[in-house]
Amino acid sequence: MERAGLVTDQAANPGHGSPKPGGTVYLSAADESGMMISFIQSNYMGFGSGVVVPGTGISMQNRGAGFSLDPQHVNYVAPRKRPFHTIIPGFVMNADGTPLMSFGLMGGPMQAQGHLQMMMRILRYKQNPQAAADAPRWRIETGLKVAVERAFDPDVVSALRAKGHDIDVEEPSGVFAFGGAQIIQRTAHGYVGGTDPRKDGVVAAY
Repeated sequence: MERAGLVTDQAANPGHGSPKPGGTVYLSAADESGMMISFIQSNYMGFGSGVVVPGTGISMQNRGAGFSLDPQHVNYVAPRKRPFHTIIPGFVMNADGTPLMSFGLMGGPMQAQGHLQMMMRILRYKQNPQAAADAPRWRIETGLKVAVERAFDPDVVSALRAKGHDIDVEEPSGVFAFGGAQIIQRTAHGYVGGTDPRKDGVVAAY
């Protein structure tokens, strides 16, 4: 009945609209034994390579597009090379080799920058994973341009501008923007999780 109520005698566009851009998912998991995994998958372009694993419905990615056919290019395709990409499943170990944290941040060129910012907040400034995921982020672009979220401290923004940075204050929206993080940190008493408010995601315990 709700759908029927949308029908009027006026012209209407029946199209469903274009799918939202983006094709990366991140998963972090841990069990009672201390085993942890960090998993990321990204199709890259649309349906990726267009090749589907038989019987699964899973399409293979086409990150090989990051290679170049120019022999002088650093990403020239060659044996035992991987293409340049930003698919980074993050993992931190303790000094004794035991797992401490599995984490990831989706968002194209924001990924490596977001990893650094979250790890600084958690390991250096001792923030919990959720606080680190919630915190405002910055993103280095080309030249002297730096994008910052609107929640950034205005005094910090002013100080960066005074040093010569070209600052863009942005909302946390768009395909890449400031990324979307998921984190699990192991503690002496169990696990602590964090999920990014900028994207869809959840922390689930059992």
